[in-house]
Amino acid sequence: MVHHAVKEIIMVIPKLKYEIVKLFHKYTKILNNIHHEYIKHVCENGGDILEIGFGAGITANMIQKYPIKTHTIIERDEYYFGKLVKWAISKPNVKIVHGDWVSHIPKDKKYDGIFVDLWNEKEDYDRRGSLCKVLENHTKPGSVFLCATEKAFDKNLYIEKGYKYEEIKIKQIKLKWYNLLSHIIRVNHKEENKVIQRLDLIPKITYR
Repeated sequence: MVHHAVKEIIMVIPKLKYEIVKLFHKYTKILNNIHHEYIKHVCENGGDILEIGFGAGITANMIQKYPIKTHTIIERDEYYFGKLVKWAISKPNVKIVHGDWVSHIPKDKKYDGIFVDLWNEKEDYDRRGSLCKVLENHTKPGSVFLCATEKAFDKNLYIEKGYKYEEIKIKQIKLKWYNLLSHIIRVNHKEENKVIQRLDLIPKITYR
């Protein structure tokens, strides 16, 4: 009976996490505004878009509002992928992939826009170099790449390769506690020796 109860709890956790993420992204105005800005730039070329990390589908819905050709989404979490399957049913231009970006990006496919939004775990920090190398095989001159995951992105890796790096200033919604929250997010992260992104600044890479 105890085993059954534990199993039930384990099954509930992903669902609860999904609902929390969905509500947080949908109703947090500052975060929602940032995501709109990310997606606007990711889709600026139209064409083929690659999204790594489906999450609660908030940015996927945003991408679908743009005049793009195809929309490939990679999700490795079993529960979230199940949500992705249902979400994609009525969307003919969507290709879904269950797996990790390290080895599951469709071979020989090059994209006009790439958006990465992962869980910001230590694993992402350890694989920053791998991400930079893998994406080289799936981009072309003019392709744009934006990453919303701090630990997965190191601008210097792309600058060293000669790609164009920009920091896009966005007009952020001024809400109560905004300045304090912005300051907290910008603090220097000692463990990683890097400054966390500001709430009104997003990094953009353009391939040459």
